[in-house]
Amino acid sequence: MPRASCPRCERPLPTCLCATLPVPPLAHRTELLILQHPAEAGHAKNTALLLTLGLQSARLLRGEVFDAGLAAPGTTLLYPGEGTAAPADVKRLVLLDGSWRQSRRLLSANPWLATLPRLSLPEQPGRYAIRRAHRPGQLSTLEAGLHALALLEGGPERFAPLWATFEAFVKAGLYRRETGMT
Repeated sequence: MPRASCPRCERPLPTCLCATLPVPPLAHRTELLILQHPAEAGHAKNTALLLTLGLQSARLLRGEVFDAGLAAPGTTLLYPGEGTAAPADVKRLVLLDGSWRQSRRLLSANPWLATLPRLSLPEQPGRYAIRRAHRPGQLSTLEAGLHALALLEGGPERFAPLWATFEAFVKAGLYRRETGMT
C-alpha cells in the first residue's frame, strides 16, 4: 500500500516540506522552465518540485519529448559545455531534470534544445549531501536554478528562504539515511 503523500510537495506526509517553503514564492525576472524526465518524478531526492514551489516564475513539465515552441526568443539552456558566459537578454532558462544519462536522453529526443544559447555555471561545490556527485561541480536542479538566477539577476541573498528549504530537505534526508528510515 503506497504511503500517503502531500498533494503539494509530493513528499511522504511525515517529511512534507511545505511549511519551510517561502510564502509568497520568491519573485524573479527570468522564467525557469524545468523539463523533467518521467523517471525522475516521484523520487524522494528530487529537488525540481521544491524549486517550482518556491519561485513565482518557475514551471515544471514532465515527459521525454517537448514542443519546440518552448524555444521562444530569449530562451537559454542551462547545461554544461560551451557558453559559460550568460547570453544577453535571457528571458527564460531551461533546466533539464534527471540523472546525467536522462538529461542526455532529453537532449537527444528534443533536438531544438541544442539550437538554444547555452549557459554553463562556473564550477562550485554543491550542498546536496544526499546524492554523491560523479564530477566536481555537479549540482541538484534546485542548486543549479538558484545559482543561475543569482548569476543572471544578482542579489543572491534574496533566495536565502529557498536555500533554507533546501537545507531542511538535505538535513531530513541525511537523518533518514542515518536512522534507516525510508
